[in-house]
Amino acid sequence: MIYGLLAGGVPPQPPPMVVDVRDVAKAHVAALDVPRATALQDKRFVVNATNFTWREAAEHLNAVRPSLKMAALADFPALPGPALTLDNRRSVEVLKLDYIGPEKMLLVHCWRC
Repeated sequence: MIYGLLAGGVPPQPPPMVVDVRDVAKAHVAALDVPRATALQDKRFVVNATNFTWREAAEHLNAVRPSLKMAALADFPALPGPALTLDNRRSVEVLKLDYIGPEKMLLVHCWRC
């Protein structure tokens, strides 16, 4: 979908909940050191940095890479309602994750930009 965005397309909604693969790897490694839990809710971690709409991605890329040919911001539809959010506090508190922001993650994934 990122390549479609860079090619001037408008990826389908809803916006993705984003997490950098490096954060996913860090979470897996950090979870190895967490004491074994017995309660189901203590065995799971939500690993998600944030929500980042395709419009926000296009706005960011327009600002930092104006040479890219992005679709017009007006082409990105508004969300049909409130965005779903995930509570990642446990992964931050227990696994000590300091998530990579979506702007940095997006630039890493379009390194040829």
